[in-house]
Amino acid sequence: MRRPIGVDLFAGAGGMSLGFEQAGFDVAAAIEIDPVHCAAHKFNFPQTAVISRSVERLSGREIRLAAGLGMRPVDCVFGGAPCQGFSLIGHRVLDDPRNCLVLEFVRIVSELDARTFVFENVKGLTLGHHKQFLNELVAAFDA
Repeated sequence: MRRPIGVDLFAGAGGMSLGFEQAGFDVAAAIEIDPVHCAAHKFNFPQTAVISRSVERLSGREIRLAAGLGMRPVDCVFGGAPCQGFSLIGHRVLDDPRNCLVLEFVRIVSELDARTFVFENVKGLTLGHHKQFLNELVAAFDA
């Protein structure tokens, strides 16, 4: 039996990758914009293709190519987009440009034709004006 395939977006040093690996997944690719976190991720997960760039303008095809996936199914895309614009601790700026990265997560799930996804974020996404953004996000995932 083959292990399920996962792709980690906004991977950091690999906390979610570790959880998915321990749950029985092969984490085929990790995408992270910060080069220091990429180096830590590569050290922690030497078998994972670490892509050191933003998810913006990164295609599912490029991820498949870097990870050597071919047409193998992706069982789960997981990650947590930056939360500064939603967090109760911060300024909760609805037009924070990092908020749009959530929609990039949706796009990559679609382009990889992932069977499932796990999206993690903060409670602030469910409160006040930000709840409308959450409703739009759920509608995007439904589509």
